[in-house]
Amino acid sequence: MNISSVTGGTIITPNGAAQADLLIREGKVAALGQAATGSDGRLDATGCYVLPGGVDPHTHLMAAPGPATAAAARGGTTTALSFTSPRAGERDLDGLLRGREELSDGGITIDVGLHAAIYDPDRVTADDLAAARRAGAAAIKVFLAYPELGIMCSDQRLRELMAMAGPAGIVVSVHCENASLIEALEEQAGSGAGADSGPRIFARTRPAEAEDDSVGRVLEAAAATKATCYLVHLSTAGAVRQVRAARAGSLADIRGEVCVHHLLLDDAWYDKPDGGRYLVCPPLRTRSDAEALWAGLADETISTIGSDHCQAQTPTGDWLASAGHHYAYGLAGIGPRLPLLLSSAVARGLSLQQVARLAAENPARAFGHYPRKGALLPGSDADVVIFDPAGETVLPADGFGDGTGDSVYAGMVLRGRIRAVLLRGSLIVADDEFVGSQPAGTFLAAGQR
Repeated sequence: MNISSVTGGTIITPNGAAQADLLIREGKVAALGQAATGSDGRLDATGCYVLPGGVDPHTHLMAAPGPATAAAARGGTTTALSFTSPRAGERDLDGLLRGREELSDGGITIDVGLHAAIYDPDRVTADDLAAARRAGAAAIKVFLAYPELGIMCSDQRLRELMAMAGPAGIVVSVHCENASLIEALEEQAGSGAGADSGPRIFARTRPAEAEDDSVGRVLEAAAATKATCYLVHLSTAGAVRQVRAARAGSLADIRGEVCVHHLLLDDAWYDKPDGGRYLVCPPLRTRSDAEALWAGLADETISTIGSDHCQAQTPTGDWLASAGHHYAYGLAGIGPRLPLLLSSAVARGLSLQQVARLAAENPARAFGHYPRKGALLPGSDADVVIFDPAGETVLPADGFGDGTGDSVYAGMVLRGRIRAVLLRGSLIVADDEFVGSQPAGTFLAAGQR
């Protein structure tokens, strides 16, 4: 169903809240004004807020983009940015091109852009980065961990990639962990040393110190190379302090991201009988770390909030597995992300405009999709969420149907309810249910207008 106007609601724009009707033409926001009386295709939003569709900057959904994007839509996310997953023996650029082709074949419910994951950093050339940008990628992702997976990038190679990224016009996203420290702790755990057992052992081998040290080294590299740098899934108080200092100094454009699970869950969950369900990398931290993340959002040290949605989990390897610690890590959350934020952030005193900025506008800005995505402005895609603050949401056990199994957020009762979702002016979700006639999402190249 094509919508021509959303009437009676309070529209949240980058410039503040507006009491107006949202007028839509050919899938774009035409104006904020007053809809003609009796016009067809009106959607009543009386008593509700009219928000830009969510933009999730951090997902891993290429294992099954169909159910992942359908779940995203039901939770109010209309744009997802996913990392590619190069196959064994496949060049990183070829993995990006294959992913773009798969998304272009249809079957996705929302628009999806791609970041190029760098699994073989030593083979990447300046021409590869330029080609990735031409193929529509806004960013590459470099891992300073996971030597057991064969994808770790050295500090020296990170600086080289950062130097090449500037001329290519591509953002360098970095997974920050000190691999050497993690390996030493894993070896210690594998030998039976240490008091922890069960799922908490995974968290102990990836401590806050590993992230804090790596963040410092990445910030130094960014300062030396002048690269546009984006730090993914920051989880510690120390990381927030370093980013705050960097933004106040010579790295005003550095962008830090947090994920919803690090805001709402903490390491006490690992002590539950089903604690293994909550394993994620980086692991859940202390409650004081979570409070530092919230403070970073409030003072704009942190720019964006992602889900780090994992459509497929990763098994523990090497030392932990050989010592009998067989777990899998990675949380699904693309569907619950926006409802969780709308409830918890507002309860903490953040305004709906701040939530829209963190969950839609800033992610779109960071990766070249603004103002087409992330805002309700004339000329923007009419990606719209109708949010009823007087409603209530009980998060479903299936994560809005993402196909990954039981959600760690199952049963949470949230303030507010998403009543409807539009993608480019077409109604795709009403009262939590998908109502589109067929999946209408497209591949989204960075910089498209």
